[in-house]
Amino acid sequence: TSTDSRGHIPVLEYPLRGQTIMIDTETRMCHWTGIWKALGKSKADVVRLIESQPEIAGRIRKIRGGYLKVQGTWMPYEIAQELCRRVAWDIRHDLVPLFG
Repeated sequence: TSTDSRGHIPVLEYPLRGQTIMIDTETRMCHWTGIWKALGKSKADVVRLIESQPEIAGRIRKIRGGYLKVQGTWMPYEIAQELCRRVAWDIRHDLVPLFG
């Protein structure tokens, strides 16, 4: 994609509830937007969630432009895993293959 210095993002894709959850296999960044949408939440709520967690705001990466599928909010795997423990109760069993 145009915003990544590598020119591409090699990902592991996991389909869930009509969304695609992606994890960058080189950097271990997780596409949080896919998880959030699988929960049935709006993209606007992602901003509120991130703003309510100032300690992680500096580790978040927002991709705009390039390949549409990878656009959105990306965060380190460990942060995504912890946020899922807090907010993804409804899909917890579906997330076991990704987060254990």
